Amino acid sequence: MAARQQALDAAYAAIKRRIILNELKPGDTLTELGLAKELDCSQGTVRESLLRLQADGLVVRSGHRGTMVTDLDPEVANELLELRRRIEARAARRAAERVTAADLAALVELQARMDAAAAAGDEYGLLALDIDFHLAIFRLARLDALEQILVRCILHTHRSKLWAPRHRRPLAQTSMRHRPILAALAAHDGAALARALEHHVDTIVDVAPAEQAS
Repeated sequence: MAARQQALDAAYAAIKRRIILNELKPGDTLTELGLAKELDCSQGTVRESLLRLQADGLVVRSGHRGTMVTDLDPEVANELLELRRRIEARAARRAAERVTAADLAALVELQARMDAAAAAGDEYGLLALDIDFHLAIFRLARLDALEQILVRCILHTHRSKLWAPRHRRPLAQTSMRHRPILAALAAHDGAALARALEHHVDTIVDVAPAEQAS
């Protein structure tokens, strides 16, 4: 059972990575047999992985069309970004009230690991740690029913950003952007944490002045 779960987790992670990094592009058709050969696993493992990816909003499965990588629609991306902003900001006050010294220590460790990933040029590693960081804070609020929605929003945000090179900033800057969030949480200041998270989400995508005027 443990080996089967490890194979499933590995297949899921491998396919997700390729979609997030846009190695598998919007509209690409995925076949269970083809992926099973590439990943050296069973079709059943691939099938379960694709179901998890569908829950993440990264693929869509249709009986007659098969499985396809979801589109990157700018309007949908904006809606998901706004939804993410609301969810994280609303959880902030509850998180600030409930955070413990152990929670803060774990987040400081995540920040250090993000810094190390940035220094090593590990873009995907930094992305994965970013997700862990935001979810660790969100989970303090104990809003379990919203977690999968937030995960979906965060994944789509990263995927959209990596699709447009003009939105990408140096990895060291990306890592450092989490420090104000950590400082507000350490101060147990829910209002400041909400503002820091809102600013963080609002500035994920850098918009050129000409576009802001349009």
